[in-house]
Amino acid sequence: MTIKGIVMAGGKGTRLRPITYSIPKPMVPIAGRPCIDYTLNSFFNAGIKDVIITTGYKFQALIEGVLEHKKPDQNILFSVEMEPAGTAGSIRIAGDFVDDTFVVGSGDVLADFDIRELIKFHRDRKSKLTIALTSVEDPSQLGVVDLENDLVKRFIEKPTKDEAFSNLVNAGIYVIEPEILNFIPLNKPYDFGRQLFPELLKSGFKVYGFKASGTWLDTGRPNDMITANQIMTKKYGRKIKTENVDGTVIMPQNATGLKNGIIKGSTYIGNGVNLGKNSTVTSSAIYDNVTIGSNVEIVDSMIMDSVKIMDGTKIYKSVIMRQTSIGENCEINQSVLSPRLNLQSNSRVYNVSLSSEVVEDEN
Repeated sequence: MTIKGIVMAGGKGTRLRPITYSIPKPMVPIAGRPCIDYTLNSFFNAGIKDVIITTGYKFQALIEGVLEHKKPDQNILFSVEMEPAGTAGSIRIAGDFVDDTFVVGSGDVLADFDIRELIKFHRDRKSKLTIALTSVEDPSQLGVVDLENDLVKRFIEKPTKDEAFSNLVNAGIYVIEPEILNFIPLNKPYDFGRQLFPELLKSGFKVYGFKASGTWLDTGRPNDMITANQIMTKKYGRKIKTENVDGTVIMPQNATGLKNGIIKGSTYIGNGVNLGKNSTVTSSAIYDNVTIGSNVEIVDSMIMDSVKIMDGTKIYKSVIMRQTSIGENCEINQSVLSPRLNLQSNSRVYNVSLSSEVVEDEN
């Protein structure tokens, strides 16, 4: 039997609001690709060509985005939840899709792993359930694991600082044998971290943990999105040092609209971007059809499609969503601007999230 994959992509991304008012979290762009695409690509590289994606919030936008970016020979189905089923509950609903060992991944975290190593580890130990693990500085928003001789001894979901007993956390990628589905109840919300893992450990069930190698990042906050764009641009970009480019970049070749400005650091530049005279973009992501005036400075930020930025504006550590217009001589620092906003000239925006009047329908 060939290994199949299930990708969880049904969450609302509440920590990313107002960004997720208009797009589902798995479709947030990272170095020119949706976040979920990195998980799907990791599956594909491991030989997993049959995948089902569990979704709920803004499912139509997610389905359209996934189908637009998927590889031609990867077969993708969708399981749409009308009511939240929880992480494990969503897998139980999709259980009829699997008939042998399967891999579960998260569509709303940046996961660029070699899944083949995880599968080999699982099979070598004849495991029934293997959790991919990674180390982080702050485990408070994740599931913390106590690992001993490859076995998970303790698991606690989203601990306080006093409760966290290690920095080793659940990466949201699992290799599972079908019999584990019998431990997950049908027709009720049920969660891997809060319910299934603790219950299995309490009953003495052997749960294995594998320290995965590769890139992993929780993209739950706007700053994380900016960091993710920088990390993946540095990983997949090319080093360029010319008169107006100095850094590791992903950008169109022979882009005529960029020659008047300066591009530095780990920077992603999409198609149709126009960069005005004496403007500088540093370690940022600038998506398609963005127009940037003269003497503009953009640092550690993310600018989505069709944004217009007028002369003299400064943007630091911020996310500007699509079709927003920013006037002259504005300063935006550590903030999020929702789609289709019009920010008047000389505005100062610090440490806030500004939402437009229009909040798109959840489906």
